[in-house]
Amino acid sequence: MPLFVYGTLMRGERSHALLGRARCLGVARTAASFELAHLGAYPALVREGSVAVVGELYDPDGETLAALDLYEGCPELFRRESIELDGGARCEAYLMLPRQVRERPRITSGDWRTRGR
Repeated sequence: MPLFVYGTLMRGERSHALLGRARCLGVARTAASFELAHLGAYPALVREGSVAVVGELYDPDGETLAALDLYEGCPELFRRESIELDGGARCEAYLMLPRQVRERPRITSGDWRTRGR
């Protein structure tokens, strides 16, 4: 299943190299049912919102996915779960629970790259 990335793993961001040789499948957007929390150095995708979050889709191999799970602290910090994209397709993404980001500001645009604007 493709992996949706929406923060520091995207092209041009500081952790993109962790995707290794994963093939980029293009730009994608989630269904409008999420929030994007700002945690300082990185964002967190959270269910129970009304925002379509902007990101990229990749096709990582098992080894890359295992390394990403370690990097993301999965399943203790983030959980890799199936989500719905705009248009109905499904993929996996790293999510946090709403209670984990309760007091954190939201990126209302749904786009990590516009967080400072």
